[in-house]
Amino acid sequence: MRDDWNKGSPMSEQANVHAMYWDNIPQGILKKQQDVFAHLGIPLRQERAHKKPHGVWMREVLERHASEDIVIFCDIDAFPLHQDAYLQAVSHAQRGALFGLAQFSNHKPGNEVYAGPMFMALRKQLWEDLGKPDLQSSKQHDAAEVLSALARARGVEVVMSEPTATLISKWALGSEGVFGIGTFYGRRDFFHLFESRKPAYEALLAAVADDVIKGGQLNFAHYLELAHTLATEAPAKRPRWQFWKS
Repeated sequence: MRDDWNKGSPMSEQANVHAMYWDNIPQGILKKQQDVFAHLGIPLRQERAHKKPHGVWMREVLERHASEDIVIFCDIDAFPLHQDAYLQAVSHAQRGALFGLAQFSNHKPGNEVYAGPMFMALRKQLWEDLGKPDLQSSKQHDAAEVLSALARARGVEVVMSEPTATLISKWALGSEGVFGIGTFYGRRDFFHLFESRKPAYEALLAAVADDVIKGGQLNFAHYLELAHTLATEAPAKRPRWQFWKS
């Protein structure tokens, strides 16, 4: 896994960031994400796609772009922690690489860490060159994981920002480490809450978002204090119709 992903030069091009959500996502999550992107000056497009599979929606987004366009996906409970992180992602996509946050599917047979769509940037032409693969979750891959598999097979660079801290450890990142509820990536570059459908975790995202909006330092002691409290609370019941989780 690469740890030098942020050595590219920033690009001035402003590419829209696309985030989808279902009706089970608290409104507070949507608002905090909007506020962070507005503060950072990054164009964000939140799209209601209730009950639509994540991979189906991503394909629809790609299909409405031109081949030369940079397309950026972001989970509804994720955001960059500073503008340069976004610009570096755009830069990698501009030169033909696939950029994403390091992810691992513990419920799939694959054994490779891949560039996840929690924050992913690519040129649409790359998706076309890879054969316009179906991005839906399958028996072999999670949503959009196939892009990393095909890119590696064809010698396309896959650039990943890896987890460097997590507030509530929950899953293994293959043999690379762990991630979980409230995960930070890179050198304090990105944040992803995970399981934002559970109202108890909203306070974690709000705390990080508020610090970004204030323009101050991240208060990890405060986040950990919140996490220790929330970890003892019973999680919200998962809706029966949910088959894609943030």
